[in-house]
Amino acid sequence: MKWLSTVVGATATALVVATAPAHAADLPVLAPQSFGDFSVQTRYFDVAVGPDRDQHCTVVGDIYVPEGLGPDNRAPAILTSNGFGGSKDDQAGAAARFATHGYVVLSYSALGFGGSTCKIYFADPDYDGIAASDLIGYLAGDSEGVFTDAARSVQAPVLDVVRLDAPQDPRVGYLGGSYAGATGLAAASVDSRLDTVASMITWNDLARSLAPDGAGRRSVGPVKSVFGSAFLAAGAVLTGPGGYAADPARAQGCPNYAQWVCDAASAFAANREPDPGTLAAMRHVSPVDYLDRVDVPVLLTQGQKDSLFSLDEAAATFETLRARGVETSMVWHSWGHNDRKGYPGEFDIKAPDPFNQHEAALVGNWLDRHLKDRDVDPGPVFTYFRDWVPYNGVASPAYEESDTFPVGTRRTFDVSNGTLSEGIASNNAWAQTIRDAGSPMHTTLGLPNIAAEVPVPRVSLPGSAATWTTAPLAEPVDVVGAPELSISPTVSGPATVFVTVLDVAPNGARSPIHGLVAPAVLTGSSDPATISLPSIVHRFDRGHRIGVDITASDPSFAGGPGPADVTFSSTDPINQFSLPVAP
Repeated sequence: MKWLSTVVGATATALVVATAPAHAADLPVLAPQSFGDFSVQTRYFDVAVGPDRDQHCTVVGDIYVPEGLGPDNRAPAILTSNGFGGSKDDQAGAAARFATHGYVVLSYSALGFGGSTCKIYFADPDYDGIAASDLIGYLAGDSEGVFTDAARSVQAPVLDVVRLDAPQDPRVGYLGGSYAGATGLAAASVDSRLDTVASMITWNDLARSLAPDGAGRRSVGPVKSVFGSAFLAAGAVLTGPGGYAADPARAQGCPNYAQWVCDAASAFAANREPDPGTLAAMRHVSPVDYLDRVDVPVLLTQGQKDSLFSLDEAAATFETLRARGVETSMVWHSWGHNDRKGYPGEFDIKAPDPFNQHEAALVGNWLDRHLKDRDVDPGPVFTYFRDWVPYNGVASPAYEESDTFPVGTRRTFDVSNGTLSEGIASNNAWAQTIRDAGSPMHTTLGLPNIAAEVPVPRVSLPGSAATWTTAPLAEPVDVVGAPELSISPTVSGPATVFVTVLDVAPNGARSPIHGLVAPAVLTGSSDPATISLPSIVHRFDRGHRIGVDITASDPSFAGGPGPADVTFSSTDPINQFSLPVAP
């Protein structure tokens, strides 16, 4: 499962620290600062979790304390945890950077990972949120249930170096990615002592992330089979025999997981969709279920190269919090679960540098503003990376800022006989039929979207795909947001189709945008459906063509409702495709 650790785990540990006076767009290339010393000590926490707080787990964490702190010289704190499959050690480099810049850091292994006991609960507020809350208590000076040894025989001394806003109320923020990004939001929903959350590449609705339906007709659509099976297998084995021996309860019922996870796997295998109980459990561990209880400032960052948690997951959280008046900003960076490297001068997971990396400075300023009360630029409401903009050094020129979200205006194309055209639609009669849409037998062959950046074309068998393209573009078209396809096909029964936007080069090469695909469940003959595709940030260059593919299957998904035939024709009430085009 090393590949899963790379894709799901290492990507999720992206954490940064900065004390830059302004974001990197305003910074010259600076000489490295002299860093202060700090100490690191391991602690073992006896936490009581669950809806009734009656289940005890041991959490292992490392506390980083800058030199010179004490009861009369305190500093704000950062609480951080690991991504899926990781541990507290994944944050060691970033935690050290925090500490050298004057933060007390508590990096810990989440429940079920990296030496911490109990099962994996998928960032459940009742379990992972409450565990984080207990650790906030330690930062506030409560050492009850905190030990210096794994046997939990030696009580840890009181921690008296964290700045307090009130008795038992430390100045503390939560910073984490993917699994830890959701945990930070879960912690904020159960503990008002958190002062801010910086949440990276995580989900808003786990059910929608793992089983999306772009048509919005159903609660969920077909499951992302590669990610789903990888999570299940990796979670069951990552603790190893020693973990099961130390905590035998992990082996009971669903191995190393809350029971609903195995129930979900069984439902997907049998029916290709979850039952109502499983769906409710997935929603319970999702921010969509508890954002009404999150009241602290939130910074969201999400990846354009991410077919696990798309840009729309952050957008949904952003819009929900902003509607409630919660201070929220959002960054759409280039990297994500499909590619954790990013572009030079943007962000380096292993070596975050606020003086030479634009996104690292944005995150650092956010933390300094909310935890150190520094009068620094909070950054834009919304900013996004444009991979078509050339630059040298810091990636700031490639980032566009906006005070509003979404940006731009809609540009609409009529869907005709194999073409996307603007203006007057063709009067010529036409029809295209996709056979056996939603069949469990794949008719579209290729790599799953987790390998989207690998230049291997997808091939659909005859009769299993429909394609439309524009004429060559006279000028570049810059898209920022979610494309939409409005259709009203004739279907012979419930069917699932898979919609992809492509960039078609002058030589005919067809490139799906980061492999992003929108499954859509069509439930009735000629019923209009607007299919929302995953958001993208992409330039369709001069001379290129914009393409849309609809296929009967996709190698990343386990079928869906169907099979059935789907016919698109000139007699349909509506056939339109629209793109959010940035100015």
